[in-house]
Parts: sequence; C-alpha cells; structure tokens
Amino acid sequence: MFVEIFIFTMNISISTAHNVNIDYTSAGVLDRILATLIDGAFQFGLLMLGLMFIGFLNTVSTPTWFFVILTIIIASYHLFCEVVFNGRSLGKYTMRIQVVKLNGKKLTFWDCMLRWVFRLVDISISSGAVAVISIIASKQMQRLGDMAAGTTVIKLDKEVTLKQISEFETPEEYQVVFQQAALLSDKDIKIIKDVLREVHKNNNYTLLAPLSKKIKEVTGIETSMIPLEFVETILKDHSHLANN
Repeated sequence: MFVEIFIFTMNISISTAHNVNIDYTSAGVLDRILATLIDGAFQFGLLMLGLMFIGFLNTVSTPTWFFVILTIIIASYHLFCEVVFNGRSLGKYTMRIQVVKLNGKKLTFWDCMLRWVFRLVDISISSGAVAVISIIASKQMQRLGDMAAGTTVIKLDKEVTLKQISEFETPEEYQVVFQQAALLSDKDIKIIKDVLREVHKNNNYTLLAPLSKKIKEVTGIETSMIPLEFVETILKDHSHLANN
C-alpha cells in the first residue's frame, strides 16, 4: 500500500489558450523524491568542492565573500535550473520529469520564483513531508509551490526524442492554415506522427491517403492539398495552436 501511494500517477489534461487539450501523465511522488535526492546530492557535491577550494587558499582567514557566493549558488540552484532549462533540474532531467503550467503557457521566471519560495515550506523546513502530503491530496498532483504558481510536474514520454519534439515546432510569426487542427486530440496527433514516421521510414506513401481522409472526417476540413503536405501542415498548425 505504501509503495502504491508513492508510485501513483494520474493523467493530467492541460488546456491551451486555443482550447487544445493535451494529456500528460503526472510525475509520481517517488519520481519527484528521487529527483530531489539527485539534486540534493549535486548541491552537496558543489558544497564539498567549494570547501576544498577554500582549503587550497593560502590565507590565514577564510574569505567571507566566498562563503556568501557559495551559499547563493547552492540556495538558488533550483530557481536557476527551472528558469534556464524550462522547468528541469539535473534530478528532473535524470528522472525524465518536468515542471509545466496547467494553462498550457510557457513557464515564467515568476512561476519558478513562487515554486522556489514555497520550497522552503514544502521541502526544506518539513523535510518534504508537506510536499508529499499536498501532492497526494491534490487533484493535479501539486505541492504548495505548484498550487501558488499554477504548475504541476509531468512524466515525459521516453519514446519522444528531441528531434520528434522540435520537428513540427513553428516560429511565432507562423500563420495557421487550418484552425480546425485544434479539434484533434493529443492521441490523434500521436497516431498521425506514428503513421508519418512509418511513411518516411519505409517509403510507404500509400498510408497517406487514408490518413488524410480520416483527418478531414474528424475536422471537417475541405482542401485539395496533396496528402503529405496536408498532414505535415496539420501537425504544424496543431503545434502552433497548442504552444501559443
């Protein structure tokens, strides 16, 4: 029973500004604890390296400024990582989890700041007890910092590579061709990408016609665009609508 609670996850649906619902699997309590332990080990390593450096200094008294800098670096580790690496620290990267906004928008500095400030209560003072209790009790698997920032932590799909994620990313000035792409669910998009991957892998372009027909049936789109161009456009449109 104890183990089941800590590996428990749930599906979280995140709505974007264009009402595109994207389903994610929440990060389990155990994943988040292990990520925190990994980060803690890294911070401890930084502390040891700093103290070793002080030991090599040929001075009578240890410089106060060095202690101040070292303390700031270690204390701001989580804030720095989540801001710079889009919601991921070394521990989160290792455990394949990431902080995301529940409204589908990009994580901001202030979101990360709120999570960092509440970390003092969630984790530091309570040794993680408050965080564990709030994550288990919350419908969106959130600790107090997540609730304040409107964020949660999700488990990343191991099968998704960086190339697959960025393949259909679009610039901000991109003009959506088919607004109906927003009608496609996250599961629909995954199927479309899987089929398109199969097409390119085996040069089996006969799969494109029925795929294109099915997309048109679901979305009500009418176009004379050739199947390959149509499918790739749909994926770009959906990506742009989901991320802007």
